[in-house]
Amino acid sequence: MTICLGRHSRESGRRATNKVTPNHKRGFERNCVFAAYTLLGLVLSLAFMSPVQADQVCLRIALPEIHVDEQKLELYRQVMEDAGLCVRPVALPQIRAFSEIRSGEIDGVFAARDDLPEQFDVPMVHGEVVLGRLKGFLVVRNGPIADIQDLNNEVLGVPLGATWPEKLIANYPNVAKVPKGADMLKQMLQEGRIDAMLLDAYSLEISGGVPDGFKAVPVDEFLVYSWLKAEFAYLMPRFDMATANYLRIVNP
Repeated sequence: MTICLGRHSRESGRRATNKVTPNHKRGFERNCVFAAYTLLGLVLSLAFMSPVQADQVCLRIALPEIHVDEQKLELYRQVMEDAGLCVRPVALPQIRAFSEIRSGEIDGVFAARDDLPEQFDVPMVHGEVVLGRLKGFLVVRNGPIADIQDLNNEVLGVPLGATWPEKLIANYPNVAKVPKGADMLKQMLQEGRIDAMLLDAYSLEISGGVPDGFKAVPVDEFLVYSWLKAEFAYLMPRFDMATANYLRIVNP
């Protein structure tokens, strides 16, 4: 617009000596109108740029592999995008997710640990939306045992990489950390290779529940939150809103 006005002023100053034809004048006015609409279009495109484009931040978030499949990963990504966030969800076992947070490969994680920042030595914040409320169970043969305190050097199996049992087993001397999760633990329990096991409610359910002749004693309850590195704390309000929308869809 400034260029058009300046040129129009110069044209006015030359009218005394140069005659401006009607066609030249109309061409000049068309050019000015075109320039004005181009500038307006640029301003509007910047104003209505999506938040994802504006932020230019793409977060890599680790979701527990036992809780999600490809369909849920895509749904999670899409819900976050609808809230203006670029998120690349990836299904990882928690022990690997924690390792990648330390190495800088992951920006956030689903976890039920209040001491995450101390564990990683990385500043982190968690959201206000509770992703899940899980019970932790001690599975033992039917009988008098009603708590971990009742165990007397029996072999206690826990999933390799699970973090929630750590405080419970901190002072127990006979712990077997078992790979391959709940199915392997249950097999070892039924074969007598371990005497008891610790499992969260979800893992126990998807592995077929409590085996015959055994009982599940609740020994813990924990809340699962979304955690982000503290440098992304400014995104947490939008992140919480999107997480709540995701939960409404997957748990109608």
